[in-house]
Amino acid sequence: MITYLVLALAFCAAGILVSLAIARSSLSRSSWRTLLTLVIATIVGDNLIVAAGIVQYDPSKILQMFIGVAPVEDFAYSVIAAILIPAVWTALKRLER
Repeated sequence: MITYLVLALAFCAAGILVSLAIARSSLSRSSWRTLLTLVIATIVGDNLIVAAGIVQYDPSKILQMFIGVAPVEDFAYSVIAAILIPAVWTALKRLER
């Protein structure tokens, strides 16, 4: 049985491997700011859609750990986006040269 945690970890692992392969750099200050912004937006957005009943999670497939009413697994996508998007951007800039 696949859980949201397994799915999030697989997505994160793939994203980290890709970002390391194409960028080979650490997170910049702007990446950290982007991460903070994405996590805050995820906290607000996910809590609104879960509280409104737009999105529901199978309780047997989540860790039962929440930030507000949103399961912590949801935040993996914001974290990996803050890592992967700057890496792709850096790689594209290299290709332009």
